[in-house]
Amino acid sequence: MKDRIIQLMETEGFSPSKFADEIGIQRAVISHITTGRNEPSKDVIIKILERFPDISPDWLLLGKDDMRRTKIGEVPRTATKGLPDLFANPTQIRLEEKKVTENRPETEAKRPVETVQQTVKEFITVKETPARKVLRIMVFYSDNTYETFVSEK
Repeated sequence: MKDRIIQLMETEGFSPSKFADEIGIQRAVISHITTGRNEPSKDVIIKILERFPDISPDWLLLGKDDMRRTKIGEVPRTATKGLPDLFANPTQIRLEEKKVTENRPETEAKRPVETVQQTVKEFITVKETPARKVLRIMVFYSDNTYETFVSEK
């Protein structure tokens, strides 16, 4: 495990003392780990995984798989399957909803013409919400810093 911790420090660009400060442990503890004098404690491992959430615990503990779980901020596709795009135009979402209703079983497709016309009228007369624009996005990091992104007007 010592070699993997050293590899993590090198990958992230930390010296042993900066790495110890980064994860919130005493510098002597990391020195003892990197020289092989002591094995990392459970608390040290937890602090590493909390500070670097993209690091695979299997890799750190057992040397299995890749160093990184996924790219930072990446959400597995299966987690968002079937959900509308958060930043999609509301009209586009309504059009997608219409496509879903068009693919209904034949029994529903045989409704009276008046009912179908009423449904179409309701769909067309959906009140459009005024266009809203994102003004500012703030990203907060685990090291108590943040960045603000302001949209161009």
